[in-house]
Amino acid sequence: MSDETQTADEPTSAGETSVRAVTGALVGAVGAVNPVVGIAAGVAKEFADPYLVRAFDRLRSTREQRALTALSAGSDEAGLSLDRLVHTIETNPELLTLMSEAVQAATQTSLEEKIVALGKCLGRGVRDETKIDAEFIYIRGLAEIEAPEVKVMQVLDQPTRPAPENYSQPNWHGWVRSEILRDLPGFTATLDASLARLTAAGMVKDDGIGRIPADEDSEKEMWILTDFGTKCLSLLKAVSPTTTE
Repeated sequence: MSDETQTADEPTSAGETSVRAVTGALVGAVGAVNPVVGIAAGVAKEFADPYLVRAFDRLRSTREQRALTALSAGSDEAGLSLDRLVHTIETNPELLTLMSEAVQAATQTSLEEKIVALGKCLGRGVRDETKIDAEFIYIRGLAEIEAPEVKVMQVLDQPTRPAPENYSQPNWHGWVRSEILRDLPGFTATLDASLARLTAAGMVKDDGIGRIPADEDSEKEMWILTDFGTKCLSLLKAVSPTTTE
């Protein structure tokens, strides 16, 4: 039940109270380094525009709800109650850091499937502590991308066009820029930026490097998903394969 629908008279479990305190503390920690989150608490309300204060209060409430959504996804993935999840994490400094990074990334995105995917990564680390290091990589990768990058990944996940009859493979080995823009015509001015973010996150690579183009006029770049990118996209698809289309 969200903060907006729960009334003051409704009972709240001790576990839920504990979890909400944790999410509030984590969002507050984000606000300590992010003035946009913490500004409402740091400005005397009598000196601030009430509409501005309300907007920042709403922003903080939204971020707390995103944090709670991520933790709920983590509890489902780990097979633990929310309260038990938090208590388990509190016993392990690495899990505490993992939770902090997952929640911080979740509070800064409106992409629902990303919020849930971040929580799932946290839950996998709680369920199997030998995977904590790997889940750090997944969380940091997911933190770097938003809806535009996910749309590019969805294009690269599709089969490429058929290759010429005498070519060594039945299909081209990647997507050229013009083909990506054919599917995403609004990305003409921003495609390079999205590809750069995805490359830095280890999710895509140019597989055309070192290859001999079919002819002199052929585009040399051949963009493909890396194995890591494919796994991250699968995480997002597992939540909702249509939300970002």
